[in-house]
Amino acid sequence: MTDKYGGKPRVKMMNDGSIVPTFDGLANVITGLGTDRDRRSYNRFSLSSFNNFNNYFEMEAAYLENWIARAVVDHPVEDATREWRRFTGGKAEAISDAEKRYELQEKTQEAFTWAGVYGGAGVLMMTDQDPAKPLERDKIKKGSLKNLVVLDRTLISPSTYNLNDPLKENYMRAESFRVNAGTQEIHHSHFVMASGAALPMRLRGMNAGWDDSILRRSLEDIKDSAAAKGGIASLIGEANIDVISRDNLGTDLSSGDMDEEITTRFLNFGMMKSLFRLALLDSKETYERKQISFGGLGEILAVLMEWTAGAARQPMTRLFGVQSKGLGDSGEGDSKNYYNRIRGEQESKYRKFFSPLDEVIIRSALGDLPDDVKFEFNPLALPTEAEVSDRNLAEAQTDELRIQQKVVPRSVVSKKLKEGGQYAIDDKFITQLEQDEQAERDGDFHFSLGEAETTVAGDVKVPPTAPAGGTE
Repeated sequence: MTDKYGGKPRVKMMNDGSIVPTFDGLANVITGLGTDRDRRSYNRFSLSSFNNFNNYFEMEAAYLENWIARAVVDHPVEDATREWRRFTGGKAEAISDAEKRYELQEKTQEAFTWAGVYGGAGVLMMTDQDPAKPLERDKIKKGSLKNLVVLDRTLISPSTYNLNDPLKENYMRAESFRVNAGTQEIHHSHFVMASGAALPMRLRGMNAGWDDSILRRSLEDIKDSAAAKGGIASLIGEANIDVISRDNLGTDLSSGDMDEEITTRFLNFGMMKSLFRLALLDSKETYERKQISFGGLGEILAVLMEWTAGAARQPMTRLFGVQSKGLGDSGEGDSKNYYNRIRGEQESKYRKFFSPLDEVIIRSALGDLPDDVKFEFNPLALPTEAEVSDRNLAEAQTDELRIQQKVVPRSVVSKKLKEGGQYAIDDKFITQLEQDEQAERDGDFHFSLGEAETTVAGDVKVPPTAPAGGTE
């Protein structure tokens, strides 16, 4: 059932069981709004063919030749990995040394950069286990990891796929890979994929298990901005145009025997005008200078830049390095939203990427995987001195309050300060604090130097609370 005015057919069930047609959307039979006379009703989004969908040559050319395209890909990766991360636990320093030895930060940046360009890349873990078989991470021994190799989707290709087991983490992705021009089968557990832009499962399956290119999604807007900038630059050269009128010019040109004379005549005119700032004309020739107005071009380019920033999901201040416009607008709100997005990607994309790599690297470096190993990402932006001072004051006040409330002992606060690296607190001092706290619980009070005991009712001696880090 269709509407005679071209509306979208809908039906609803009435209380008496009858079916009544209904139509959604705004329609006007006089103006044609919402009917088949409305031109907007024929607007359709269409998916590009996969030949253009994976046009590697265009992606490479855009990334290499256009600085906006590079910024679209590089900025989120740089911001997510620049300040890196910090491990906690007894083996934190040894783990950080192993990261540096395998150049994990640099290879993470490289993998996610090419994933943003091509839609797929990853890190191949070269160990002493058979690459054709599933990697048994719990059997990694000290020194098992030989190297980490970054490969993008143009260098490694899936050979088999997991299309029927949704219980596995690689559902609708590759089950095994093969390096291009190679014959060695590589099980997917040896290759840690760096994700690009997410695709629906159906399209991901059609795309050989890879993601979409982040650059491709904003490429049309980048082209528009680059074309507008190039057009404005070309117009600058045509800002002033000399126009000379001459009698019978069309007839002389059509005759075909005066082309060279006419060309030489006005070439000499232009040379004399440039050298001597003197224009010599025949009495039957007239000279006029036309000027092109550039009013409004800047506003057009600014709008295109805003569209490009929106497509790149970056604020104007980050993508183009320009100050936000508007009374009282410092750009802090846009930057905060952007950094919140990067923080979300760290937790959703990068933490998942690090999970198998960390297990292999730590086991290969230490021989086992300690139970207390965990990491946190460092702040995305470096705080100012005032912000650091305010934060330290707030933390100190909070620690003091918790000690007074007897929620935590002084030794716990000292351990936190030691792990933060802000104070040179050694293990001997923390051990002494723990012994003093145990002695207090046992009734055998120990006092720090320079402190006096406090007398309360009943001749009971109570030691005053010593500040964390005090001199024994």
